[in-house]
Amino acid sequence: MAMQPISPVPVAVTAHWRTGAPIAVAFEGISRKVTQVLALRREYGVFRADEGPRTLWEIETEDASLVLSFSRRTGAWTIQAFDDEWATLPFATGIPELEPVLVHA
Repeated sequence: MAMQPISPVPVAVTAHWRTGAPIAVAFEGISRKVTQVLALRREYGVFRADEGPRTLWEIETEDASLVLSFSRRTGAWTIQAFDDEWATLPFATGIPELEPVLVHA
């Protein structure tokens, strides 16, 4: 299962009222419940000026894994990457993939 980096795609996220952890993810009519938070990364000093500080959540849903980003400046949630299992869903075919950052020489 490899994560595919993509261009950031806006997504609707329901978050826990106290912790801010994602509870549910909805995109293009597809809604999934978050079953587990796999990793959390807070970026305070490493960010673009237009995005501001952000938090990356690696989550597991009922059928796939995602990397979600929450921008504190805009308050927007986006999908940054998803695993191969979501590549078969209808909405994933229209999302452009990014080139890998590290390339074998």
